Amino acid sequence: MPTERDGTNDIVVIRTFPDAISAHIAQAALDANDIRSIIVGDDAGGAYPALTFSNGVRLAVQHSDAMKALRLLDQEES
Repeated sequence: MPTERDGTNDIVVIRTFPDAISAHIAQAALDANDIRSIIVGDDAGGAYPALTFSNGVRLAVQHSDAMKALRLLDQEES
């Protein structure tokens, strides 16, 4: 069973997208494969979507799911 000390519960950013729509599409693919994820964006709660142009919109998962999530997203792109 994972513990806090082994790092498998750490949240890691696996990909950065240019906009929220692309990030949500990727998140839906992960959800469909039972991989929990969160979207992190610096757009003032949606009030200033232009702020994402400089930092992008990040998609993060638990460290233990990162490799599986990346393989899945790479498959989706092909």
